[in-house]
Amino acid sequence: MTSKATPALKDAQPAVSPIMARIAHVMANLGIAPLPRNYELLFEALNGNAGVAREIAALGKTPDQASLDAIALRHSLPSHNVLAAGQAAGEAVLLLTEISRAAEENHRQRAAAVQELEEIAARMDRNPVLGLSDFASDTVRLLSLVRDILGSDRATSARIDDLQAHLDGLRSGLSVTREALTHDPVTGLANHAALLGRLKTFFKQEASGGTTALLLFRVEQLKAFAETHPAGAAQKTLKRLAAIFRRSVKKADFVARTGPDLFCLLLCDVDREIAVTIARRIAARVAEKPFPFLDRELPAGFLTLTAGISMSDSAQSPTMFYEHADQALAYAAETSIALRIYSAEVSERAGRTYRAGGAG
Repeated sequence: MTSKATPALKDAQPAVSPIMARIAHVMANLGIAPLPRNYELLFEALNGNAGVAREIAALGKTPDQASLDAIALRHSLPSHNVLAAGQAAGEAVLLLTEISRAAEENHRQRAAAVQELEEIAARMDRNPVLGLSDFASDTVRLLSLVRDILGSDRATSARIDDLQAHLDGLRSGLSVTREALTHDPVTGLANHAALLGRLKTFFKQEASGGTTALLLFRVEQLKAFAETHPAGAAQKTLKRLAAIFRRSVKKADFVARTGPDLFCLLLCDVDREIAVTIARRIAARVAEKPFPFLDRELPAGFLTLTAGISMSDSAQSPTMFYEHADQALAYAAETSIALRIYSAEVSERAGRTYRAGGAG
C-alpha cells in the first residue's frame, strides 16, 4: 500500500451531498413527506433503480404515502421491511380469526345435530313406535343439518388450504425481508447490520479460539465521484470492487459493504502480519485495476484504499472490536497514510479527538 500524496480537504466538502440535495428537490416538487423511508425510496430511484423511478413517476404529482410504500415493498427496500412484516402478521391474524369463526359455527352445528339425535334416541327408548314415527318427520331437518355440517367442513378445509398457501407466501416474503435487512442491494454482500450480528456471534462462540482481524477499507474518491455523476453510475464499479474483496479471502471469512464507500473483512485465524499482507494485496489489486464508469473506464490508480485494522485479542466486545478498526481507519485518513493498525497511539489520538469534540 502506498502513501497518499495529499490529505483530503475536509473543509471543501459541501454541507449537503448532491444526492441528498436532489432527493430534497424531488420531495418538494412531488409533495412527498420527508419521512426516513421516503428518503431511502428516492435514493434508490435516483441511484440507478430504473424500476423504482418509473413507478414513482407513474404516480404523478403528490403521490399518496400508501402508493409509495407499496412501491418500496415490491422492491424489498430495507426500511420498509418492518411495514412488510407488520402487514404479514396482520393478514395472518385476520385469516386465523376467520377460520376460528368458521370452526365455532361448525362446532355449533355439530352440537345441534347431536342434540337432535339424542332427543330422537330418548323418544324411541320411551316409545319405539311413536319415536320411529317422529324420526320420519325429523329426517328432513337432520339431513339439512348434516348437509350444513359437510358444507362447513368443505369450506373450512378450503380456507385452511388458503391459509397454508398464504402463510407459505408470507414465509417466502419474510425470507426476502430478512435477506434485504442483512444484505447490500448493490453488491449482494452483507451489510452493516449483518456485520454487527456476525461480530456478536464471534464474541459469544469463537473469540477464545484464535486471533481474528477486522479490516475496514474506505475507497477513496468513489463517494464524491458517484455523487457528482448520473444516478447509478457507480454500481458496476461497486460490484467489481466487491468481487475483488470476495476473491481475496478464504471462504470462511466474512465480507461486508457497510457504507457508500466502505468495505469490511473479518478474517479468522490470522495474526497482524497476515492481516497487513492481505490488506496491502487488496489495495494493490484495486490500484492496478481500471473500473467501468458510464461509457468509459476509471483509469488504474484512480481509486485507492485507506485501511484500518483491529485485532480480536485487544478487544473485549463486538462494539470495541469495531470501534478499534474505525479509529485506526480515521487515524490513517487524518495522517494521509494508507494503512493503520489499532494501537495505543491510535487510542490516544481517538481520546484527544473525543475530548476536543466534547469541549466544543
